[in-house]
Amino acid sequence: MSVINNTYAVIDLGSNSFHMMVVEQISGSPRVISKVKRKVRLASGLDENNVLSLEAMERGWQCLAWFGEHLSALNIDHVKVVATATLRLAVNANEFCIRGNQLLGTKINIISGEQEAALIYHGMAVTSNGSGKRLIIDIGGASTELILGNNTTPLVLNSLNMGCVTWLERYFGNNLLSSNNFNNAISAAKAVIEPVKSDYLNHTWQLTLGASGSVQAVQEVLVAQGLNEEVTLDKLYNLRTQCIELGHQDKLSIKGLKEDRRVVFVSGLCILIALFEDFNIATMLASGGALREGVIHQLTNQPLTKNICLAACQSISQRFQINEQQATQVAKVALIFANELAIDESLLPLLEYAALLHELGVSVDYIDAPKHGYYLLTHLPLAGFSKQQKLLLAALVGNYKGEIDVALVENQGCCNSEQAQEMLLCLRLAVICVGRYQAPRCDGISLNRLGDVIAVQVTQLVEQSSPLLMTQLAQEIEINPLM
Repeated sequence: MSVINNTYAVIDLGSNSFHMMVVEQISGSPRVISKVKRKVRLASGLDENNVLSLEAMERGWQCLAWFGEHLSALNIDHVKVVATATLRLAVNANEFCIRGNQLLGTKINIISGEQEAALIYHGMAVTSNGSGKRLIIDIGGASTELILGNNTTPLVLNSLNMGCVTWLERYFGNNLLSSNNFNNAISAAKAVIEPVKSDYLNHTWQLTLGASGSVQAVQEVLVAQGLNEEVTLDKLYNLRTQCIELGHQDKLSIKGLKEDRRVVFVSGLCILIALFEDFNIATMLASGGALREGVIHQLTNQPLTKNICLAACQSISQRFQINEQQATQVAKVALIFANELAIDESLLPLLEYAALLHELGVSVDYIDAPKHGYYLLTHLPLAGFSKQQKLLLAALVGNYKGEIDVALVENQGCCNSEQAQEMLLCLRLAVICVGRYQAPRCDGISLNRLGDVIAVQVTQLVEQSSPLLMTQLAQEIEINPLM
């Protein structure tokens, strides 16, 4: 039997899926070493009297037996099992838990809706970048948690009795994707929201984050259909139209929708539309974490970091022994060039992070460093970054020198192709200007737009005193389509 020290496991018995996450504490930070998800659809086993069917319980027990075997093999000392909405509602939850405790070898904790909401907020706070007031929405199988917080402190917490599984059973039981079914589901969601609506509208917030599979599924569809990752009400309306045109659950096949989310996609979509309309949400992004990450944070007593993205980049930089001084100089010069081109301010942090990590692949092989850097960034965990932000970061690092793989730049889904190409130009020129010199060679070099191209302006002094730099700039002009 293998024994892993300083390792923590959290098991989340959700209404749609059961999850198990195992992390190992390394240098004061948790690193995920195992993640397992099983579709159990526990909420579908609740009848009108909130009695959980034997069939649903057996699906759950089968999953817990597998989890228990996994835990036993690892001999993990720190285990926390939390159960949410369905087992809160089920009048025979104790029957399920008695058998479940035996299978897991540890106690199942049925947490209140308020406890769940607080843990979700803390899970977001330790994995998502940003500060100020934020509204967090987590659509589960049988409940939806709404948390308004300021920085790391939750202010308003509510757990509402609606979820993608229960709404599916209630409003799409006939499998028809009709306007009538959509309208009924959205209206019902608004009725559930109404009693707590003013608690949130009395506040203002800067950012809305979605911490659920429903939001992730919507984002994946949007990106697959050529849109960016920001969820907006117009985009949700468009998805509703696509679903209604298909007419039936059996025909629900839209680009980007994964099979494991297909059944509950429309019910989650209806709840999202109701929330967007009632709370006047302009845009929503995906949260980096939620309940499980909150429980892990609780178990490990990790300090909260304000700039999670920067902390993640610094951790990777140390792990792969990146030259921090050189990378910092590249970042400074890249941002100077970006400001000259008036690149969108929201993208500047990602350009900075790409510069800090641009030599990530050198630790594997210098010649193919961009390729290795791209691979590492698409596979390493990066707290605080969305999937599309990671792809943009990887595309920049994967093209910081040499020939440009335009497909990587165009298919990242975080921003449009032109913006990404301009960010890449700033990074590549910064790498050339900084090189391995003690001081950057950017004095006397500036960028200007000339119609559809970007021109590099060089003073006569630079031209005469830096022949190597001039050669490198000339080579870049030949390679780069923007110049």
